[in-house]
Amino acid sequence: MAGPGEISTRRKRILFMDDEGMLRSVVSRMLEIMGYDVEAAADGEEAVQLYIKAAESGSGFDAVILDLSVQSGMGGRDAVAKLIEYDPDVVALVSSGFVGDPVLQNYRDYGFCGVIPKPYTSDELREGLSRALVPRVSS
Repeated sequence: MAGPGEISTRRKRILFMDDEGMLRSVVSRMLEIMGYDVEAAADGEEAVQLYIKAAESGSGFDAVILDLSVQSGMGGRDAVAKLIEYDPDVVALVSSGFVGDPVLQNYRDYGFCGVIPKPYTSDELREGLSRALVPRVSS
């Protein structure tokens, strides 16, 4: 970790969860091209396990992107609740193609700090992460 006045050269770590294997692969590659270190999970349960394991090993994630709906397994809504229980300061973004879903409309009420609606471009992904990763000022 960089001390006062020093610049950290550590790459930001992103945990990406989606149940579609092809999307996991494509988005993981997009994130790597953007300069992030990426781990991917197929459902919320795996994402929670990866998050906790990384945190306990000292290599935690800077942000998590969670797919809202998962065909079989835990989706983003339940996963973010478990992540918040473990780490109240988790930076989690929700992603979904169901734009009318109340979670997307009121994402903060569910513990998310941002939304990345599907389908998205690499620029939209970059912008969503950049907004979420802006250092927060304590009040």
